[in-house]
Amino acid sequence: MKKFNFNEDIQELEVDPRFIEQGLSYAAKKKCTAIRVHELNEQSGGSYDLDLTPLANNKVIQSLSISDNFKISKIQIDEIYTLENLSKLSYQDKKIKIDFSKLPQLEVLYFKYNDVPTGFSSLKNLKHLLITSLSNNDCFLLEGLTSLRELRLSGGTVKTLSGIEMLSKLIDVKIDHCSKLEDISSIGKLKNLENLYIEKCKLLNDFSFLSSNNSIERLFLSDLDSISFIAGMKKLNFLKFWNLKDGDLNPVLKVKSLKMVDFYPDKKHYSHTKSEINNLLNH
Repeated sequence: MKKFNFNEDIQELEVDPRFIEQGLSYAAKKKCTAIRVHELNEQSGGSYDLDLTPLANNKVIQSLSISDNFKISKIQIDEIYTLENLSKLSYQDKKIKIDFSKLPQLEVLYFKYNDVPTGFSSLKNLKHLLITSLSNNDCFLLEGLTSLRELRLSGGTVKTLSGIEMLSKLIDVKIDHCSKLEDISSIGKLKNLENLYIEKCKLLNDFSFLSSNNSIERLFLSDLDSISFIAGMKKLNFLKFWNLKDGDLNPVLKVKSLKMVDFYPDKKHYSHTKSEINNLLNH
């Protein structure tokens, strides 16, 4: 039976939930700074106690991830708050409830939403955030995250991005599979945003609010009605999409900063093929 295993792909020591103490002992010997609690014995979906008592006052661990390939029965996680050098935390199980006011040093956080998190606005050092299944109507819970540079929202029932305009340091926003999302106009108020990625948000297809954007350099929109709005995007150098309803690619030729357009597949109603439009861009 495996107790722990170093995953070269993600550079984390994976520790079976039944052997956390042994895994941490090994991590200390090998000076591993990243731990992933992960079921290692082909019993995915099994239920185990999650007891993080052996983590108490650990000064080496910088990254802690709780995998979702096992179910949590009993839980003891208060020792997380004693990890003074913890900068990255990742979890999906809704039984895990964190008081973020006790982890103000976090810089990276990936988690599944479960009601308004306690002390969330205390994360003044947070730079990278992924929230899955966000069920709030808006994004005002994010307004205290003043250092945030990268935001990803995946799934959930959020309806508007109102609130993110407060995050003046955001440079990268990625939104995917948010089926209720209908208003993302707040993105237009982010003066330092460089990368925007919108995938499979079925209520979004009008992006005209970006027509005077002066910061976005890379843009991916999986589905849209028209790209006429890009003519006024002064820094755009890369555009990608999957489905363009009106098929008119001529606006591409009006963007002086644009260097590449990527889409798949080539469709019959498109005014240009991908190779044709890119050849025109480069001449």
